Amino acid sequence: MKRFDKRVVIVTGGAKGIGAAAVRMFHAEGASVVLVDADADAAGALASELGGERVIVQVIDVTDAAQVQTCIDTAEGRFGTADVLVNSAGITDGHAPLDLPIERWRRVMMVNVEGVFSLCQAFARKACAAQRPATIVNVASTAGLIGVPNRPVYVASKHAVVGLTRELAFDLAPLGIRVNAVAPGMVKTPMTDKYFEDPENAERLRTSTPLGRVGMPEEIAEVILFLASDAASFVSGAVIPVDGAFTAAKGR
Repeated sequence: MKRFDKRVVIVTGGAKGIGAAAVRMFHAEGASVVLVDADADAAGALASELGGERVIVQVIDVTDAAQVQTCIDTAEGRFGTADVLVNSAGITDGHAPLDLPIERWRRVMMVNVEGVFSLCQAFARKACAAQRPATIVNVASTAGLIGVPNRPVYVASKHAVVGLTRELAFDLAPLGIRVNAVAPGMVKTPMTDKYFEDPENAERLRTSTPLGRVGMPEEIAEVILFLASDAASFVSGAVIPVDGAFTAAKGR
């Protein structure tokens, strides 16, 4: 029997990068997967790659509460009440503090924080109504644990995800809902590809990690699946760095 047989898993940001790696792994482990992303073409391509009846695509903006609720309702209508929510949708920003437009601050916070909360709330309400245990895994970042130069809104948003994860773990525990997060370090994804275009910068990124390399999406997804699985049944409120000892080397 596979780890997620007869389980229903919702993955936001599921068309690319860490989210896509998680979608592939959950599907391979027997789950019915709701692939949520704003990029219809990429989401459709991944769903076609997986094939079969155990994957559906939901194209939504996670900052729109009505679209989020429709997504959760659609997942329930197709597969039944979801067992797992993975919040992998997120955006980054490279403005220095004095140059950051307030409109960009608001957009990043809406996607990375409000979107995560909205999904968690709608998902938890369904699990509570069904009176069944469930689990949430949020994708934070090492930027949610330490400061990063010239990333004020991204750092603020990921610190918020870490705090939200811990608070929800406390409040939702009586309902049988576990809440954890992973905090990836530098991982090679479509969102970070631009950082590797300059060979000198790519080498700096590699050598800044004590393990001497950057991570791959599948390495983060493996930890996500562990936290979502029964093997982590007594784990809640944890924020696990998956960063090649990057934060450990900084005393965190």
